[in-house]
Amino acid sequence: MDVRWDRRGSEEAVRGGTAPTLNDIRRAHRERHGYERYLGLNTFLFRPASFALTWVAVRVGLTSEAVSWLSGVVGLIGCAALVSGDKALQPAGLALLFLFNLLDCVDGDLARTLKTRNPYGRFLDSVCGGIIDLAFWAVVGILAFRHPELLRNPDGFGQGALFWLGVGGATCFLAVTLGYLERTYVELLVEAWERLHPGRAGAGAASDGEEAAPVLVARHLSRNLRVRETHYVLLLIAWWIRAIDVLLAAYLIFYALHALLVLVLYARRGQAIKAAWLGDGER
Repeated sequence: MDVRWDRRGSEEAVRGGTAPTLNDIRRAHRERHGYERYLGLNTFLFRPASFALTWVAVRVGLTSEAVSWLSGVVGLIGCAALVSGDKALQPAGLALLFLFNLLDCVDGDLARTLKTRNPYGRFLDSVCGGIIDLAFWAVVGILAFRHPELLRNPDGFGQGALFWLGVGGATCFLAVTLGYLERTYVELLVEAWERLHPGRAGAGAASDGEEAAPVLVARHLSRNLRVRETHYVLLLIAWWIRAIDVLLAAYLIFYALHALLVLVLYARRGQAIKAAWLGDGER
């Protein structure tokens, strides 16, 4: 079948008999393959499910923007269920977070497949997903505080569950700080660094094919540990085995070390840029 999609969206596509097949949806996603190549949970768990759900969404006339709004609402309800204090709502809260991430995949699949990508859609996707991501570790800290039975060390080193509430807040702060450092580097330093060292704008000094194997493995491991798919799966496991505090402590250390490493690395690059800048001015 000759599939032609226009910018009027899924409703027109279905009405005209040109609704995309599952293979069309998969092909449209190929441009994301490089970005998601080493994200195992996304590749093997969420994306296959999102392709099927995208197929359904097209046929019921949903737009990518509508799915973005829906994902944000689902994510907020999931967070509210986890912090509510009601034990019976915990499974529903976890399930809703998984659904939120699945819907966040679907809105992008819809936009790519139907060729309806636009600045407003990207803005809406970032906002609806970002709000949940920003609050996630604080939500886990509140969950630990309100449900000490989910902790391996409910005593909290003599401070009780309040200690783990603080750990959740600190982890949230460090995760946001790390993202802020990276965004600031991209906005203010990356262009100058690229001029000094073409091809080395990212956190690493070489492409995947040029990096030493241990560095490459560490990079992919770190990236997997930072995506929400991993967060949600690890939260589910920690909830199941009653080890929410172990998860919080591990990520507190991870984000603290990562933020410190990034700060030192970018500060050193900034100093090199400053030296080159002043040197050029003297000449």
